[in-house]
Amino acid sequence: MEKLRIIRTAVRDERGSFSVEAILMFPLLVWAFMAMFVFFEGLRESNINLKAAYTVSDLLSRETDLIDQTYLDGMNNIYAWMSRSRNPVQMRVTVVRYDETADRHVNVWSRGVNGKPDLTQEGVTEYLTPHVPIMADASTAIVVETWATYDPIMDIGLTDTVIHNVVVTSPRFTEQLMFAGVGDGTGTAHDDGTDDTAGL
Repeated sequence: MEKLRIIRTAVRDERGSFSVEAILMFPLLVWAFMAMFVFFEGLRESNINLKAAYTVSDLLSRETDLIDQTYLDGMNNIYAWMSRSRNPVQMRVTVVRYDETADRHVNVWSRGVNGKPDLTQEGVTEYLTPHVPIMADASTAIVVETWATYDPIMDIGLTDTVIHNVVVTSPRFTEQLMFAGVGDGTGTAHDDGTDDTAGL
């Protein structure tokens, strides 16, 4: 009887269970805290990159002079500084003109920065057109694309994520953003007939 009483007392005794549960749950709680931090940090990075892309697009929309590749390289540097990216960033600027008769967006010129390929007419039609809003005939728009890589600061099972933004803006003080070497901008600057949409 005494042994049975001891067994019953031991079964009913819950002292020390909290410590055991804490030891079992602590790693999971730490992982959950780290995961929440990484997820929210990723959202913050995405928001910062979007704001930086809009800033670059707004700067380009106010430009009234001819720009060149050096100018775009500078815009990419501004984007990198504003986005605070720890990894190299990329950018592509494309000017499109809407042709109402053909019902398509014509590639006026397109220039990539830091290794991004220029878009061809085929690339504009297949890739950019879904992002461009309704436009009046012969009007132009500046399409700024940016790429930045979010590298999680803690390893919780997430891989590096590419943050890609597409911002469309109309020129504010001129009919079209002009690129040096394209002439008056009424032709297609970079349409060599090849498909440069791979790896977009």
